[in-house]
Amino acid sequence: MGGRSGWMLGLVVVLCMISGAGRAVAAPAAPAALGILVPVGPPDYRMIFDRLTDDSVQQFGPFTFHAGKIGGVPVVINIAPADGPLMRSLAAQEMLHHFTIGAFLYPGTSGAHLGPDTMRIGDIILGAANVDFGNFFLSKNGDVTGDEFGHERFAGKTHYGPLYLDPALLARLACAADRVAGSTRLPGWLNPQHPRDRPDIFFYGIQGTSTMWLADRDFMQRIDRVFHVMDEDGDWYSNLVATLYRVPFIEVSTIADSVPELPDTERGIPVAPAGAPKAPVVAQRISDAIMLDLIAHDGNAILAARFDTPTRSPYPASAFADPKRDDGLLRRGGCR
Repeated sequence: MGGRSGWMLGLVVVLCMISGAGRAVAAPAAPAALGILVPVGPPDYRMIFDRLTDDSVQQFGPFTFHAGKIGGVPVVINIAPADGPLMRSLAAQEMLHHFTIGAFLYPGTSGAHLGPDTMRIGDIILGAANVDFGNFFLSKNGDVTGDEFGHERFAGKTHYGPLYLDPALLARLACAADRVAGSTRLPGWLNPQHPRDRPDIFFYGIQGTSTMWLADRDFMQRIDRVFHVMDEDGDWYSNLVATLYRVPFIEVSTIADSVPELPDTERGIPVAPAGAPKAPVVAQRISDAIMLDLIAHDGNAILAARFDTPTRSPYPASAFADPKRDDGLLRRGGCR
């Protein structure tokens, strides 16, 4: 067919291709799933993948997704093709393009910023707040001023600072953490100077994101005075992606290293006995166990409801001043 009719047919085909391409980017109308963002390291993924059934592997560019179920709850799992929060946030956005995600779950490990009188290796940090502590102005005399992109010269532009978890979700996460902490016994070598049998839980954690690993105590304290972070692990970047799409981002981290507790080491990592899993693996398994518990107890309920993605704190300042006090979270989560 030639002439005008052929041109019209070609136009229709092109329009259909454009329309189809647009639909490929938008999330399809499918049952919602929990998106699990598994950190690249430590490379210990069995706890989660051993629970996965009906695994359907789907590849989109460099990103591999495992769509299936854990305990009957629909999930999509990704291990990013490279490490770091930026790559994980790209994986989160790609997941949103191809699946209907009801909430993101991120289990990770982190480095302690608080001293061993308060925080030790094996302790659990719930992501009530997430901040980007790599965003600052460092003056000529060494003073740190937080949130460079919130500076007045950027006035009028869209800007995101700290990101928060919906209190109803924090309550459910608190219950999962409480159940796992109650059944976890920490190995004695994990805290050689300050032994602890059971993990403590920081119910109101302020998790800090950057690509820095800080061992300089002076600089760490300057960062903490400005950003009030408790650890180094938070994934603010993936949280921001989730917030832009109004999808809750649920994060839990377990302390895997502590320079304040082990100042004579290079990175605050305790030495594991021969044949024992290293500290990051011990910590990652605790975080994985908490997310698996959350899925088992509340996964379907989370997918069935709608939750906020707050950019202003829904919590009183007193909650962060005493973060180990559950302040009624366990009662509101239905486990106490």
